[in-house]
Order: sequence, then structure tokens, then C-alpha cells
Amino acid sequence: MTDYLNYEFQDTAAFVGTFDEAPLWSASFGLLLLKHLELKPNQTVLDIGSGAGFPLMELAGRLGNSCKLYGVDPWKNANERAKQKIKNYGLSNVEIIESSAEKLPFDNSSIDLIVSNLGINNFEKPEVVFQECHRVLKKEGRLVLTTNLNGHWIEFYKIFESTLKQLGEKEILNKLIAEQEHRGSVESISKMFTNAGFEVNRHFEESFKMNFLDGSAFLNHPFVKLGWLSSWRNLIPVDLRKEVFGNLEKNLNSFAVEANGLNLSIPMAFIEGVKL
Repeated sequence: MTDYLNYEFQDTAAFVGTFDEAPLWSASFGLLLLKHLELKPNQTVLDIGSGAGFPLMELAGRLGNSCKLYGVDPWKNANERAKQKIKNYGLSNVEIIESSAEKLPFDNSSIDLIVSNLGINNFEKPEVVFQECHRVLKKEGRLVLTTNLNGHWIEFYKIFESTLKQLGEKEILNKLIAEQEHRGSVESISKMFTNAGFEVNRHFEESFKMNFLDGSAFLNHPFVKLGWLSSWRNLIPVDLRKEVFGNLEKNLNSFAVEANGLNLSIPMAFIEGVKL
């Protein structure tokens, strides 16, 4: 019971290579999840879309060894990093499974709690994932999601829209508006819960800000390039991309000068459903 007394910090390249837990984007939503999630003993917990291990590792540490946790993700390289964290952190209650959330490798009614931090944003068939979650959860088991909502980075998108209007690119503008609208609202996500046989019993909405010096910094930010740039780029014909993005960056920078920076809003939600 007192094995922790033998702990010694291992200052190795392998350990330090996994010390940076998560991008700040993911962390903001993970903190919302951890803030409202009810922790109970003796549970089997599943994190779908567990990626490199956040908030899975933190949950494992907070729940302790009375609980067994599984992380499920099809992303091989992220899973390898998560496994290294398990080893480095000395966790014995966590297991990583390389699998899609659309076909969970668990028996019916075998899981007490499912969490997913931003996972719903990346599910190609969210309705199938919800059905799978319902299948593997025990009666009165909980499904807890965090997600960004329609209206995130609204300041950026307004400038993007005005840029397209200036250039007379109505077709691209319509595509951009549609791209924004695919983001869910609390109401639309709650409907996914109820359609799959859950009752939404709690939800919380919060927001945070991300500040950038200007549009150039924003468009070159590593996580922006990783998570969003390709979807914006794909809205625009190849021969127009330099013109559109050149004008967009110019307009963002002009806005930033007048507003003393590019201050972007991100609304987010914690939604919990119970299997009926």
C-alpha cells in the first residue's frame, strides 16, 4: 500500500519525451470534463478517442487502482505514446486498445463509464459510435462528452466570410458557412444521446479565449495547421488558394492592429447521458 514511498524521478529522455501532457486546446476541454465528472470507485471506464493519453492518464491517476480504464483509438502512433506514458507514470490500471469507436471490442453491458474529450468532433459516423456506447454500457452507465460548439472562433470566421465577399467568391462562402454549421449545439448533441437510448441528465457550458498577436501567427500556429488548415484549404480551388489566404491573412492582421490582437472565442460543453 505504500509503494509510492519508493518513487524516484527518472530523468531520462524517454520520460521527458512524454512529459508535455496535451496541447492547450485539448487541455481546456479536458479540464472541463475533470471539473464536472463524478468519480466513483470500482468502475470499468472507457475513453474513446484517447489519442496520446489525455485525459485518460489523469483519470487513471485520480481514480486509482479500484478502477480499470481502457483507452480506445485507431491512431497507432498516438497509442504508442500513450503506452509509453503508462510505463513512465507507473500506472497499472490502464490498457490501450487500437480500435475504432464504431466497433468497440467489449461485451454488451460491460462498462460503467465512457468518456470522450473532443472525440465526437472526429467520429465519421457519430450515430454508430453512440449506438456502440449504448451497447457496451451497463444499465444506468454514463456517457460523458466534451466538445466545442457552433460559434467557436466566430471572430475569425466573420473575417474569413468578409474576405470571401470582398473577392466575390459566393460559392466558397456558402461552403465555409456550411463547414461552420456542422459543429453541434447542446440541443443537436443531446438529440444524438436520446436517439441512441440515453437520457441527458447534466450539461454545462463554458467558454475560453485564445489570443494571438495577429492573423499570421494564428494561421502558422502548429495546432491550427494540424487541426483546421486542411479543411479550410479544401474549400477553395487550388488556383485561388494563394489569393484567398493572402487576403484573409491581410484582413486578420488589420483587425489585430485595431483590436490590439486577435482574441478568439471558444464555447464548449460538457454533456452527460445515462443509459436507460
